[in-house]
Amino acid sequence: MDTSKQVLAGVRSRRRWPMEEKRRIAQETFVAGASVSRIAQQYALNANQLFQWRKKYREGRLGSRATTKLLPVAITDERLSEAEKVTGPVTPARLGVIEIDLPKGKLRIEGRVELVTMRAAIECLL
Repeated sequence: MDTSKQVLAGVRSRRRWPMEEKRRIAQETFVAGASVSRIAQQYALNANQLFQWRKKYREGRLGSRATTKLLPVAITDERLSEAEKVTGPVTPARLGVIEIDLPKGKLRIEGRVELVTMRAAIECLL
């Protein structure tokens, strides 16, 4: 074997991924039930690299996201009334329901939900 080939035999070359491919692969990971590890394996990627692409994708740093759509918002003049002072024992707040229709499905949240959990659920459906 040639000495230059011997030197290169143990060195793996880095693959350069075009921005469009990074974005497309990152998008695959946001599909319901998708496994980041399996997708990384499928493309011979390190899972940590794919997690970095996902983060950049969410931050809008992997180029344009053609699938991004703004949701309609209605603003009303409805005012909240002043809260009354509670003098007796406090009863637990009633559990409510939030329903949001999104392009990929409907999000229904019942009960008390932390903001972080709700944000993650919405991001998965967008």
